[in-house]
Amino acid sequence: MRLRVLFFGYPLLEIMATWVMAQVLGWVWTLLILLAGIPIGFYVMRRAGSAAFESVRVAGRSGRLPDGEAGSHSLTFIAGLLIAIPGFCTDLIGLVILLPPVKEFIRRRVARRISAAGLTNTVSFVQAPSDAPTFAQGDLVVGEVVTDVDTQNDDSKSANQSQAKRSGPSIEGPV
Repeated sequence: MRLRVLFFGYPLLEIMATWVMAQVLGWVWTLLILLAGIPIGFYVMRRAGSAAFESVRVAGRSGRLPDGEAGSHSLTFIAGLLIAIPGFCTDLIGLVILLPPVKEFIRRRVARRISAAGLTNTVSFVQAPSDAPTFAQGDLVVGEVVTDVDTQNDDSKSANQSQAKRSGPSIEGPV
């Protein structure tokens, strides 16, 4: 029943909100506002993604998980998505989520629910060992080409082996 109300009620609510705005502002301005929300929403989503990536990168360098920043960036991304969806109700919800007190309230509430469900993650980043193996410049791996020795006699075998050593592949340079 709830899903049916959401499925049919939400589009009806958006149509009514658009109709009211068109009566107040006119259809041209209403359509311009609806279309302007799309690039604004994508901009908010792009900034949230960049900020989330940066916070994870900085936290990874210091060997810890990002504190509460991941939830905040996720909410900003969701707000941008709601703004990008054409409709006045979704734009309003997205703008309300962007308000810092509302965002913090939602983030804390979701964090409590995750903790109550036992879904907390205790994984932390591990620093790479400082004594990691390094290879010097110019290390050389010498190889030798082995041929089938059963089909050749001793004279031709020594000639083929010396020729193979000269023309055989070898790996030079850092490994």
